[in-house]
Amino acid sequence: MTRITLSIITLAALSACATTPNEPTISASDVNRAFDEATEISNLPLTATANLPTGAVTYTGQLGADVSGDAQGSILGDMTMRVDFADNDIDGSVTNINLIDPNGMPNQRFDGRLDIDGVESSGRLDAFASGEITGVDNDGFEVDSQMLLTLDGDVYDDFDNGDAVFGSAEGTARGDFDMNVDGVFFGTAD
Repeated sequence: MTRITLSIITLAALSACATTPNEPTISASDVNRAFDEATEISNLPLTATANLPTGAVTYTGQLGADVSGDAQGSILGDMTMRVDFADNDIDGSVTNINLIDPNGMPNQRFDGRLDIDGVESSGRLDAFASGEITGVDNDGFEVDSQMLLTLDGDVYDDFDNGDAVFGSAEGTARGDFDMNVDGVFFGTAD
C-alpha cells in the first residue's frame, strides 16, 4: 500500500511541474498585418493641437515589440487605449499577449494583462503599461514576470482629426524570466 501511495504522490508532483503553454491566438499572417498597420499609422500626419478631439476617444489596436533575454523574438498583444482629451487622462489595457519566435511563428499566448495609465498633453501621449504575465519556459515550467513599459506617442489624423495613435513601447519584464522590450503601440478610434 505504501508503494502505491508513493507512486501516486510522485505522479501528482510530476504532473504539477510540467505545464503546456497556451496555444497562440494569432497566426504569422496576423503578425505581418500588424506590422503593416503600424507602418501605415506611423506615416500619417500628426493632429494639430487645435484639431484634437474635445472628449474621450477609445483607440483599439496592438502593441508589438522585439524581445531579448530569456525569451527571444517578439510579442504582439491587443491594445485598448482610452484618451480623455478634456481631462488629459489615459487608461486602457494590453491583453492577448502572444510570444512570436525569431522566425516569425507564434509560439504561445501569455496569461495576464498590462494596465495602461498616463497623461495626454496637446496630443502628446505619455503612459506606462504594467502588469504580470505568465508563460511556460522551454523546460515546461510555468514562469511569471512583471512587465513595465513606457509608452511615448502622439495622436494622428487618419480618416478624421485625432482618430489614430502611434508611439514607442519600451521597457523590461523581470521575474522568473527576464526580457528587454523594444517596440511600438498603435491604434485607431472605434
